Amino acid sequence: MDKARVFGFLASFFTLIGLIALLSAGSHFPIYQWPYEAFQGLVFALAWGFGFTVGISYLVSTVFVLLLLVFAFVMGVKLSRCVFRDK
Repeated sequence: MDKARVFGFLASFFTLIGLIALLSAGSHFPIYQWPYEAFQGLVFALAWGFGFTVGISYLVSTVFVLLLLVFAFVMGVKLSRCVFRDK
């Protein structure tokens, strides 16, 4: 695995950690329950705020998180290739 992919995976990982921390800020749950709480909070926001059904809310939340991770991976790879130019 080259440096660009490792940097992309790290960018995705830190983006996921940031999203979880953002959505779980101020939660009274222990830290190991934050990922579940963050995802459920996102589903709740879509279901209650936009009036989506529960199934659609889970689907949209899953697609949103996956697209965010893919976007972070691509940006991490591009940034890595820009910084560490292969000659």
